[in-house]
Amino acid sequence: MKSTKILLSVLLAAVVSLTALPAASAASSVVDSYCSPTGDYCTLIVKKADGAIVFSIRAFANYFGKAQACVKKETRVCHSTSPRKDGGLYFWNIRRQGNYPNEGPGEYKVRWRDSAGNAIGPALYFWRG
Repeated sequence: MKSTKILLSVLLAAVVSLTALPAASAASSVVDSYCSPTGDYCTLIVKKADGAIVFSIRAFANYFGKAQACVKKETRVCHSTSPRKDGGLYFWNIRRQGNYPNEGPGEYKVRWRDSAGNAIGPALYFWRG
């Protein structure tokens, strides 16, 4: 059973890296990420080639229903999203631009929560210069 969980974890990590960085946008990069110990889901902050920041969850199943991403530098702002399914994966995506205030340069903290308010993985961080 343990080897199955390890295999799933490796598989999800490979899938996340492929889906988070589409071939058409070679300059996209993962800024920060976390994958659960079981490999069932990963949370990511992706910087797209055009500079857009996207907060994302990738999972093998709809574990969280509607999920909320809260971003904090000086003020805390939260937005919710429902999952969308593409192939065998579920995606929760929220773009930073247009959804969260620009509070100038510095470190921003991003925390995902499920519909019951439980944290989905640890906080992730990105820097805006």
